[in-house]
Amino acid sequence: MAVLRRKPGPDPKARKRRWIERGILSLIAIASLGWTLWWAADLARLPVFRPYIERGEAQLALAYEQALAREATPEALEARIAARLDEDPRDWVVIEALFELAQAQGIVLPEALQARRAALDAEDNGWLATGLDCAACAWDLRDCAISAALSCGVAVNLTVLGDLVALTREGGHYLAGETVDQVDLGIAFVGIAATGLVVVTGGTSYSVKIGSGLLRVAHRMGRLAPEILAVFRRAFAFGIDWSRLPAVRSADDLARLARPAVIRPAVDVAQDLGRLNTRLGTRQALHLMGAIDAPADAARIARASDALGPRTLGAFEMLGKSRFMRLTLRFSDAMLAMFAGVFSALTSLAALLAPALARLGRGVFRLVLKGMLRVVIR
Repeated sequence: MAVLRRKPGPDPKARKRRWIERGILSLIAIASLGWTLWWAADLARLPVFRPYIERGEAQLALAYEQALAREATPEALEARIAARLDEDPRDWVVIEALFELAQAQGIVLPEALQARRAALDAEDNGWLATGLDCAACAWDLRDCAISAALSCGVAVNLTVLGDLVALTREGGHYLAGETVDQVDLGIAFVGIAATGLVVVTGGTSYSVKIGSGLLRVAHRMGRLAPEILAVFRRAFAFGIDWSRLPAVRSADDLARLARPAVIRPAVDVAQDLGRLNTRLGTRQALHLMGAIDAPADAARIARASDALGPRTLGAFEMLGKSRFMRLTLRFSDAMLAMFAGVFSALTSLAALLAPALARLGRGVFRLVLKGMLRVVIR
């Protein structure tokens, strides 16, 4: 009788190699997917893709209308206004924006709430309190609150005269061997040379001039984020050919000192904030600048103001910064259609080539991987 032999069990080393092979293949697949997502996100930030990624103005307006219909209900607005009135000190810029939003949405607020607002407004913004605030603003913008008195301290800063004052002041600091405010100089350069700069960088000189004035006020009040400050420091340090300054005789000559590729981000920020100021006024624009952490934020809020108009700050208050910003960045229909088309094409190509590539790639890759594992695992 033939001796029955037991089938030998699986080789532990072979099993270990298979598990390691599968693990390595899984890690490669995950890394490949992660790299693809990172590449797509990086590609999406390029200016050429901006029209496809950002909503059109009509889409943006509709998205905000839908969000406000859910979030800015009569009860929610009443509660938010009451909470703002309970604060000390009270932020009257936001309170007024919330009342404007309620009016624009056709919401009638309780008479008791309106009476309380009027009484507190008279208390906080009476002629005596406003006069004291006005004096503080006129003396130093760093002591200025975003209130009705703000106009006392910004009239000069929002004009070309403010740019000239800044250049003269910082020039005096330089001659005296004192520290020069590079941000203020960068803003002043953009403001004075706005007409010439928009020729080489694009945009409108009016928006750039208004935006540079607003930036100066925000800078003096300490309301500019580090990334915005960095844009103007870079513009001052690398975006201007200072060696040719002695030959300058006009604003157009000054604009020719600019290196367009370097100074363009500063001009874009000024233009976006100029649009924001035109839509909302100085007080609301300055308030929103406290929420602008990067140049991209300025562009998004400016686009939102084009769609929302006077309701912008009220919508920002009710939706919160994260959601308010996110609504501007969801893919437009064109971008979704493009992604669908590319995905369909890649899927079809993969279906055609997959069998051949799988056989070829699996054999070669497994052969190399097994050779490496045999050397490592013995």
